[in-house]
Amino acid sequence: MFRRPLPKRNRDFPFLRVQRQRFTLHFANESGIAAPCEADFYRWLWQAVKTRYRRAELTLMLFDEAAARACNRDYRGKDYATNVLSFEVARESWFDDMDGGEILRGDLVMCPQVVLREAAEQGKTAEAHFAHLAVHGALHLMGHDHVQDDEAEAMEALEIQILAQMGYANPYQSEAV
Repeated sequence: MFRRPLPKRNRDFPFLRVQRQRFTLHFANESGIAAPCEADFYRWLWQAVKTRYRRAELTLMLFDEAAARACNRDYRGKDYATNVLSFEVARESWFDDMDGGEILRGDLVMCPQVVLREAAEQGKTAEAHFAHLAVHGALHLMGHDHVQDDEAEAMEALEIQILAQMGYANPYQSEAV
């Protein structure tokens, strides 16, 4: 169902060594549901953060509906399982790395059951919807929001651009038609 990339050796691809120094992803699938592999999420999240941050350290947890609902209820006061939740590290705890740039640190919680249900309802592939929500969550960690119309338009434009760079269609196209 989901692509598994072939492993690449660092000596053949030196940019991978640099990439691993700049971006760390801590990943766990505790949902019990088949979902994209860690390498897929790594690629999607890296694409979202690479141009703005010299370094990033993110945690992505895939939770079942009960655990995702509990997180949404406890942290946002909304009693339902949602597709993705973003928890940024407090701004005062961000610090400059040795190169003088900010390090992005944050946690993402995703519920594969909700993502798969939404993908089916919206007529999208599961892979494309997971990619979209990973990018969407990363942009929230970077300070983007969609509360106001102008903020939503700016965030959607970034999502469309980032996803297009990876070969995915505009996730909002079906809504605009």
